[in-house]
Amino acid sequence: MIRIAIALVFLATMFSCTMSAQQVKDVDVKAAKAIIDKGGVTILDVRTPAEYQAGHIAESVLANYNDPAFESMIAKIDKNKPVLVYCAAGGRSSRAAKLMSEKGWKNVSNMLGGMGAWGKAGYVVDFFEEGKGKK
Repeated sequence: MIRIAIALVFLATMFSCTMSAQQVKDVDVKAAKAIIDKGGVTILDVRTPAEYQAGHIAESVLANYNDPAFESMIAKIDKNKPVLVYCAAGGRSSRAAKLMSEKGWKNVSNMLGGMGAWGKAGYVVDFFEEGKGKK
């Protein structure tokens, strides 16, 4: 009887972990571009400010994943609105998307390959230049 109870607890835990992992969708850059083009999505760049200034997706919001204040930065993002998360190559965005899902965001997508894949696909990259604003 104890073995059955332990097995049920184990299965319930596995099911719970699987359910939260399903809330994050990994998408390639083509699917990410389609999500952006559809509109109504918060585009979240989780790279450093220097990386962001070197080039980013237009209208993206910067929240450096490695900043100790990351969770307070993302707290301003509507948990019921779709969010597309990206970084340089996909590692930080994957971790950030998972964290957001665990903290209650309902529709989080992680862009695989990050800005590297975005640039290789030939999609527009936005820049900030000191004193010149957006280009």
